[in-house]
Amino acid sequence: MNHLATLVRVELTEAAKEYKYVWLTVFFVLLGLTQPLINLYMDIILQQLGGSIGVILDPNKLDPTPSEIFLSTISGQFDQIGLIILLISFMGLIATDRQNGMQDFILTRPVSIHCYVYAKLIAHWFISMFSIGFGILTSYICTVYLFGSFSITKLILFSVLYSIWILYLTSLVIVISVYVKHQVLIAVSAIGISFFLLLIKNVDLAFSDLLPSSILNVAEHQLVATYDVSYLSIVSCLVLIFFNLLWASKKLKN
Repeated sequence: MNHLATLVRVELTEAAKEYKYVWLTVFFVLLGLTQPLINLYMDIILQQLGGSIGVILDPNKLDPTPSEIFLSTISGQFDQIGLIILLISFMGLIATDRQNGMQDFILTRPVSIHCYVYAKLIAHWFISMFSIGFGILTSYICTVYLFGSFSITKLILFSVLYSIWILYLTSLVIVISVYVKHQVLIAVSAIGISFFLLLIKNVDLAFSDLLPSSILNVAEHQLVATYDVSYLSIVSCLVLIFFNLLWASKKLKN
C-alpha cells in the first residue's frame, strides 16, 4: 500500500509539473460554458445564418429542459472534442516511462507490476476527474443560471457513473500502451476504439449492456428518464476495467 501511494504521488506531482491540472481544467471549463450559450443564442444564430435562403423556426417546438441542455454539453462537447483531448493527454502514460527508462527502474525495485499499473490508473483517473469535475460544475451553474434548475442529487449520480466511464478509458489506454510504443499511435488507437464504442452503444440494447460505453446510457437516465435502462452495464464496465488491468499486468510481466 505504501508503494502504491508513493507511485500515485509521483504521477500526480509529474502532472502538476506539466501544468496538466491547469490546462485540462481550463479546457473542460470552456467546454462546459460553450453548449449552454449555444442553446441560448441558437435561434439568433440560425436567423443570422439564414440569409436569402431563410431559416424557418418552428414556433410550436418544445423548449429543452435544463437537464437536456446539460446532457447536450456532455454528449456534444465532453464525449467528442473533450474525449479526444483527454486521450491525447493520456498517450504518454506508460510510453514515456518506457522511453526514459523509468519503467525498468521501477519494476526492478521491490514494487509489484500490479502496483505500478494501479498507480497509473488511479493517478490519471484523478487528474481527469479533477478537470472534468470543474467542467461539469461550470456547465451545471451556467445551465441553472440561464435556463432553470434541476436536481443536484441527479447531477451527483450522473457524475459518479460518468467517472466510471473515464476509469474505463484510462484502463483502455494502459492496455494499448503496453503493446504500442509510439505515443501518437496510442492516442489514435484509444480514440478510435472509444468512438466506436460510443457509436454502437445504442444499436442493440440487449447487446449494448455488455459494452462499457453503455454506462453512459445509465448516467443519462439519471437526468432524463426516456427509456428503461439495464444497470448490468455498470457491472460490465467494472469487469472490463478489471480485465484490462489484468491483461496489462500480465503483458508487462512477460
